[in-house]
Amino acid sequence: MTITRGFGRRPRLSDVETERRMLQAGVRFVAEQGLSLSLEHLSIEELIQAAGVSRTSSYRRWPTKDLFGADLLLLLASATELSGEIAGLSDALASIDLELLKSIDTEQGRRDAVVAILRVVMETDFLAMLDSTEWRQYTALRAAHVGLPDSDLRERVASELRDAERRFTQARATALQVLTSLVGYRLRCPDADAWERLSLTLGAVSTGMLVRGYSDPEAVRSTTTLSPFGSSVAAPWSVATLASVGILLDSVEPDPTLMWDEARIAALRARVADIEGTIRHVQGRPG
Repeated sequence: MTITRGFGRRPRLSDVETERRMLQAGVRFVAEQGLSLSLEHLSIEELIQAAGVSRTSSYRRWPTKDLFGADLLLLLASATELSGEIAGLSDALASIDLELLKSIDTEQGRRDAVVAILRVVMETDFLAMLDSTEWRQYTALRAAHVGLPDSDLRERVASELRDAERRFTQARATALQVLTSLVGYRLRCPDADAWERLSLTLGAVSTGMLVRGYSDPEAVRSTTTLSPFGSSVAAPWSVATLASVGILLDSVEPDPTLMWDEARIAALRARVADIEGTIRHVQGRPG
């Protein structure tokens, strides 16, 4: 089969299409190469080639690389979406020795089960965040935007990030409420904003651990066999998991109104097996 190649002029793109193609090329570049404040590793000439636009149109829209970088940072910030779900949680919970749940009718048995469940939940959550491209980009944006010299751009990026953080904090507050109720605990000092404060605190700790983990993965991934927080069961704990579980357990207490009979224990097993479905139901999301 003979292929006929045309050598005519490339069709002239509108300024809107040129802008769209260049910014999307920038987004792809950041996804592949990572994000830095100065974007010194970003080449406008390479983006022009990748986007299939003319140099004249591109430089007319952005006479300098800094101007393009400003629009790209704003686009990345506006597209930030931090999922409140904990990826892979059901599989991780399946690794818990269900023998722990058989002794849940005793005070020590309940403590062992609660600590085991919280360890797995928090560890799974943090490692999923650490391995997430979205979280790495968000963390870079959060750290980088404060150094932007343009105060208007700095505030616009900050506003987009605040909106994403607010949505995440609210979704995670609901998940924490479900989780603590699941294991028979309640807030020590309940008020209208208590769950969101707890969610915000845990989010701040996780973000700090992520920053450390990006430069020193071993520091946050390595584990030590411990039996903390009143548990009699030894298990591998990372510093990130110790911090988050410690904060959570300091904010909640066993609900004294609950009776741990066979029916409640059976219900706990079923809910642990489908905790992601339980959280989706409470949040009103489809299964």
